[in-house]
Amino acid sequence: MTMGLSRFFRSAFNAIRNREKALPGTLLEEHVRSLLARRDEFLRGASEFGTPQYFFDEPGLSLSLARFEEAFSGRLKRFRLFYAVKSNSFPGISRHVVEKGHGLDVSSGRELSMALSLGCRRILFSGPGKTDDEIRAAVTHRDRVTLLLDSRGELERLSKILLAAGPSDGVVRVGIRITGKHHGKWEKFGVPLEDLGPLFQKAMSTPGVDPQGIQFHTSWNLNPEAQVRMIKAVGSYVRKSLPESAWQRLRFLDIGGGYWQERGEWLNPRNTLLGHLLRAFDPDREFTLRHYYRPSKPIAHFAGEISEAIAGEGRPLRDLEIWMEPGRWISTPSMHILLRVVDKKSDDVVITDGGINLLGWERPLEEFIPVINLTRPSVREIPMRIFGSLCTPLDIWGDSLFGEGASPGDILLIPDQGAYTYSLRQSFIKPIARVIRFDGSSLSEAEPEKGHEETDRL
Repeated sequence: MTMGLSRFFRSAFNAIRNREKALPGTLLEEHVRSLLARRDEFLRGASEFGTPQYFFDEPGLSLSLARFEEAFSGRLKRFRLFYAVKSNSFPGISRHVVEKGHGLDVSSGRELSMALSLGCRRILFSGPGKTDDEIRAAVTHRDRVTLLLDSRGELERLSKILLAAGPSDGVVRVGIRITGKHHGKWEKFGVPLEDLGPLFQKAMSTPGVDPQGIQFHTSWNLNPEAQVRMIKAVGSYVRKSLPESAWQRLRFLDIGGGYWQERGEWLNPRNTLLGHLLRAFDPDREFTLRHYYRPSKPIAHFAGEISEAIAGEGRPLRDLEIWMEPGRWISTPSMHILLRVVDKKSDDVVITDGGINLLGWERPLEEFIPVINLTRPSVREIPMRIFGSLCTPLDIWGDSLFGEGASPGDILLIPDQGAYTYSLRQSFIKPIARVIRFDGSSLSEAEPEKGHEETDRL
């Protein structure tokens, strides 16, 4: 099957499952108005520090972090939050999370090093294919790190590393990751549920290793149905297949992240089921100015359904600490992008001074992102091609603009770009933009992340 056909059938399946709907105009207008209410903050950032820039919105981060924590801690007596660093690796976000008393979920030696440098005391190290050096780093900092084992092979390598290191005062806390019921290539993560028991008992008999938990991840969730199914599957398996000695060792159940923001997934018409079908017959088809979305449940709904599922499983799940690894939900509103119009090709085509290398991929071709003219503000949406300044036709921010037209010098806002953009940014043609921190009152330039210092900024 070709890649194109594979994407088509995958989109068809997702559309049937999620029932794509027209994006309500009231929802879109309300969101644009909420951003325009902060217009002066954004314009001040552009005026003082120039463009393009990442606008680190610390109040937005603080609000999303507090709302997530409150939703689940209000339902679960023993709840711990670990921010998924991979969703946005800007150190200022992780620092804020740590200062609020939460942990960090890291997936590489580089992320682990950053978490340690920030003084984080509760670190989860997850991810497949950990190198020996990464495992050694986790072992060295065993007082602060819980290692999520992804396979029997990782346990065997951990055992060899511990033997080579010699006697130590502390044990290495580990959890066993199990594969969720995903399709396609998600099998790269964890072990099948039926292999949990043998691997957990193997870890129990490995000197220096203390198995304490079980982890799973259910991809990107617009509702809690997948998490509830996995909780029930894990609960049933543990009751039937794990001995009492294993029950006594269990301390936590980690149900991962993947929570979608409450506004849902906003789509361009070309990325809907019908859009894919039309493009299969006419790749150059032009679409009308209409947007779609896949609705998402509020975080309070997730908290209610998940807590009820855990309680319903009885022992031992109901007695465990419940850990979560939110990334997208926390980081989405934490960062925006500010651009300046530098050229006007025609009444409905403009070029900005920042390209989608700031995102790391052609995200606007897949998702609908409202582009807002802060200089000529309006809640009225007009057709307009808004391109970046890279030498590629795929460098486009959107096909419409909220504003009274656009001219050179105007400041444009690309909102809510905190998740899976900054971490994927790349120095392609143009340099990586700097980060400007807004703490609620003052603005300041953040220190460049180590390894990404810009020597070629014009």
